[in-house]
Amino acid sequence: MTTLALPRRWRLPGWGVCLLVALAAELIYFTLTTRHFADGGTGMLALTEQFVPIGLLALGLAMVILTGNIDLSVAANASLASVFAGTALEHGYGTLIAVLLAIAVGTAVGLFNGLVIAVLGIDSLLVTLATQFIVTSIETSVAGYSPPYGFASSFLRLGQGAIADVPVALLVFLLLAVATIAVVDGTTFGRSITLIGYSRRAADYTGITTRRALCAVFTLSGALAGVAGVLLAAYYNSAQPETGSILLLPAITAVVLGGVDIFGGRGRIGEVVIAVFLLGFLSQGMLIEGDSSLAVTMVTGLLLIGALVLKVMFERNFRASWAARMRQLRSPLSHLGRPG
Repeated sequence: MTTLALPRRWRLPGWGVCLLVALAAELIYFTLTTRHFADGGTGMLALTEQFVPIGLLALGLAMVILTGNIDLSVAANASLASVFAGTALEHGYGTLIAVLLAIAVGTAVGLFNGLVIAVLGIDSLLVTLATQFIVTSIETSVAGYSPPYGFASSFLRLGQGAIADVPVALLVFLLLAVATIAVVDGTTFGRSITLIGYSRRAADYTGITTRRALCAVFTLSGALAGVAGVLLAAYYNSAQPETGSILLLPAITAVVLGGVDIFGGRGRIGEVVIAVFLLGFLSQGMLIEGDSSLAVTMVTGLLLIGALVLKVMFERNFRASWAARMRQLRSPLSHLGRPG
């Protein structure tokens, strides 16, 4: 039996704690300076409905990026899933059928990406970029000139409903986040995808079927995009093409801000979840304050660059300090073995 031994991850000490402190400071600031942000806590909970789809895309992207790949089609995939869900409802099918159809469509797109990337060995950036164009064309064609809208209340409850003041969409995200953390941190499959990102050659030597693992990762990413599409349609009560197109940048930013190495092999899903809330409440707080969506997009881009710069600076300092320690260890031992 093969045993996976992952290398030690380089990351900022207590990065998750840093994110939690920043999140707490952010919530306190907006609560004190912005009316109707908190509303006794229920306001903050209600705001999560607007960025939960970003969080779902970030969960899938985090797994893909851990393998050293990228999926640029997740946002378009979410839009496609929402259009198929809306179309099914428009044709008289029930909520369950619409939800299952949307998730099946998202999963199929992810499986297609995985097969092309894993079997044919084509770069994931090129494949998913092409898939994004294909999916966008399909969703526009399916939606037609009059995209579906005005759905049944049972379906809208998924995006707008709440259980004991906790939004259903938030509960769905937290459930899937816990499941993703359990898979990545607690299973052989999760350790496999991390090892693939760290060194695919090492993964091959340990007996991991890298093609199967990559295919599974992209399929899971597609399934999560399908769930995000359901929540988008249920929240907006419509299925507009390219609804999810603006979600790609925030999702990637949440993954990088959460400490996942953009080149793969290092990162924790739990910290990505914290980054989703940090980024989500930041954007919603800015919008409530009266800032434009363009300002929010600009801040998101700055956060992405800042997170990348911070990681690069830390890793350089880490390597330099590690080399210095090794030199210090060698110097007192250098006389050993020499003739007296």
